[in-house]
Amino acid sequence: MELANFSLYYNNSVDAKALGAVVYRNRTAGFSGSLAHDFELNLLVVYEGEMTEPEVQHIHVLGERCQMFNLSIDELQHELITAENHMILKCIMDGSLIKDTEGKLSELRREFLTFGGSLREQKLFVGFARFLRHYVDAKTHLKNKHVLDAFLSMMEGLQQWARIELIQRGIHPEDAVWEQMSGLNTPVRKLYEELTDSSETLAQRIELALLACEFSVISKMAEYSQPLMRILRSRKLPWSIQELMQHPMMEQVSTELPLVLRKLVYRSLIHEAVGWKEAHRTGSEHIRYLAN
Repeated sequence: MELANFSLYYNNSVDAKALGAVVYRNRTAGFSGSLAHDFELNLLVVYEGEMTEPEVQHIHVLGERCQMFNLSIDELQHELITAENHMILKCIMDGSLIKDTEGKLSELRREFLTFGGSLREQKLFVGFARFLRHYVDAKTHLKNKHVLDAFLSMMEGLQQWARIELIQRGIHPEDAVWEQMSGLNTPVRKLYEELTDSSETLAQRIELALLACEFSVISKMAEYSQPLMRILRSRKLPWSIQELMQHPMMEQVSTELPLVLRKLVYRSLIHEAVGWKEAHRTGSEHIRYLAN
């Protein structure tokens, strides 16, 4: 489908309140109907605020199958930080703008492609928080002699580490992270090879990987946790876990945030403020958190 034809469809069919849209043609679509991403076209429509359209729609447009994503601009920014939907990333990275009423999509794309603003820092923090969860899971499984579960958690942790290394090099991680890492002489690539192919027992390989993670990643906890540290320093009053989990900058890591906080306390990078009595609770003292 020509871009001009798609622009005509957009003008006639998409809510006029939309800020704009990006269309991405999936070059691999059509050769196997069993693939998850087998749509010829993917259309990302972005709105300023709340919208009434379904988040995802599967439609036919001028004879071609199209997957349509409807997102608010805040939801799109969330997706660009967490990188949970590969096809939305492809739309932003490789798609064609068919409408950009106020220039906001162009600006957002520019910031994303260049890691502008605080994007790099936010993506590093999300990657580290996810890495930490898998790292702790691997240690726990190995301690309980659940070796295969420890191996799986370790592999997932290394993938997050690989994503961190790509981000630090100014490369946006995609689905095939290890393919992106090929040719790069990095510690995590070597560790991945040692974990998957070595003469040691599987348990020994996991132990060695955990030690390497402790040295290379956990030691940089303060560096990777700067978005959280900045929030903790933003006021004199200590923060409760509930306040932090509800903070807009922490919503991407709300699941991992309690673990990150406890690790930061353990490393003496932040400290607890005990003795806070919440108005709606009696008989207990709440723990709050302060940056050093």
